[in-house]
Amino acid sequence: MKKLHILLAAALLAAGFSSCDMEKYPYNAVEESLYMTSTTDFANARVGLYSSYRGLTTGGYILLPEMQCDDFNATVGYSNSYGNMYRWDFQSSDGNIQNYWSNYYLLIARCNYFIDSYLKLKEGNTSFSDADMAKIRAYVGEAYFTRAFSYFNLANHFCKAYNSASADADLGMPLQLTYAPTSNSAVYPGRSSMKETFAQIISDLDNAKELVNIGLALDKGKSAINYISTDVVTALQARVALQMKDYAAAATAATSLIAAGKYALVNSAETFRGMWVNDMSSEVMWQIYMSADELGSATGTSFWGQYQEDPAKVTTDYIPTGKLVDLYEKNDIRFAAFFAPFTLNVATGAQGNIYMFDKYPGNPDIYTIVGVDNHYTNKSKPFRIAEQYLIAAEAYAGQGNVTEAAKYLNDLKRNRIEGYTDRTFNSADLLMAEIRDERHRELVGEGFRLSDLKRWGLGVNRQNNVQDANLVLFPDSEITTALEKAADDFRMVWPIPKAETDVNPQIRNQQNPGY
Repeated sequence: MKKLHILLAAALLAAGFSSCDMEKYPYNAVEESLYMTSTTDFANARVGLYSSYRGLTTGGYILLPEMQCDDFNATVGYSNSYGNMYRWDFQSSDGNIQNYWSNYYLLIARCNYFIDSYLKLKEGNTSFSDADMAKIRAYVGEAYFTRAFSYFNLANHFCKAYNSASADADLGMPLQLTYAPTSNSAVYPGRSSMKETFAQIISDLDNAKELVNIGLALDKGKSAINYISTDVVTALQARVALQMKDYAAAATAATSLIAAGKYALVNSAETFRGMWVNDMSSEVMWQIYMSADELGSATGTSFWGQYQEDPAKVTTDYIPTGKLVDLYEKNDIRFAAFFAPFTLNVATGAQGNIYMFDKYPGNPDIYTIVGVDNHYTNKSKPFRIAEQYLIAAEAYAGQGNVTEAAKYLNDLKRNRIEGYTDRTFNSADLLMAEIRDERHRELVGEGFRLSDLKRWGLGVNRQNNVQDANLVLFPDSEITTALEKAADDFRMVWPIPKAETDVNPQIRNQQNPGY
């Protein structure tokens, strides 16, 4: 998708204008009548922000980086879904990577249109009541958060890991911060530095923190859990700070959420499983709203295949590696929640008793009332309090504070492992290794694995550790089960899509190395 279309699409969807009407306005000026001018305009455009999250937090947007890493093996006869990522042979023309880039920039364009309209409104419009302006400000806070969320996810995949020593020189993301429809490629933005990219993310989150007000933003019939709150902003601030290795800021943000006590960790196997089946839990800070006619992707289809009434006919693209299954103790409540014993038949006629990945089993409240097959659709949960315990533990470990790091690690493990006894750690290295393993156990399949490995300076190693060699594609091959890639392999960073470099002369010579 060309950048022109990326920049245009947000307003076309939000305001219903045609592209030929929009293209006649210059880069630095949107014609006055095209700005949003009423509370209803802002409320309607806001629907577009939230609806985007249903796609961007499910399906390929979280599974692309997961399939690239070390937790799943392709099965015999798999559909080649995410196959380029799994085999590590993806190029700049890869459609999945192109869609990831384009759709996040579409969302950024929506945010820019939203924010620009608000700033224009502030310049001199006095016809709004104080109550209306307060509500619009709350909406704009959500737009600032969404822009930060988008740039952060893009930077995690299309840029090197953040390194404060080289952030001034390392290439970041092209920063488009105003709504600017144009066909003049001479003014398209080039890549900023990583320092500039993350400074923008931090600035947007600061603005979001000031403006977000869930009390004003809550719609009738919706739950507060479906909205961006100040707690959700703080949670993303903690996530960003950890990725930057700003350990003090990460610890402060994460522990403030933990100390508030609003989100209780689950220690019951049944209740924990309910978080993933019925999408209900005290741990969830933000859950994307879905209904029968407003669905995200059926993420679990990659692990169970298209729904079959006959278990003997179940087909699946990916099964967990033996390495992943072995990472859990059997009294860990996550094991029964994330893995289901199953007898799998594959195209060759082989059969094996294995564990299937079952973190996305499908919410029965959704699939019993829809007319299409959505058996593996669950409401996505971009922020859970468990992640904040892991951020606190890693942040304190990064500061050399073994005692505090172990405290938050033990707090989480005590609520996940039946009969758990707190551990002490005499070595910072042993502590950090356990934090990494615990983060792996908790967040598997949620899209974190690749950015975690990059932050830790680690590569990908599947170790040829399979549950059943007869069930997987090309066992023992270096492009499948035995794949091993160093931390400095160029494909740890995704390529800028060819469709982007083809139309943007500023970015043409800023492709990531190796592509």
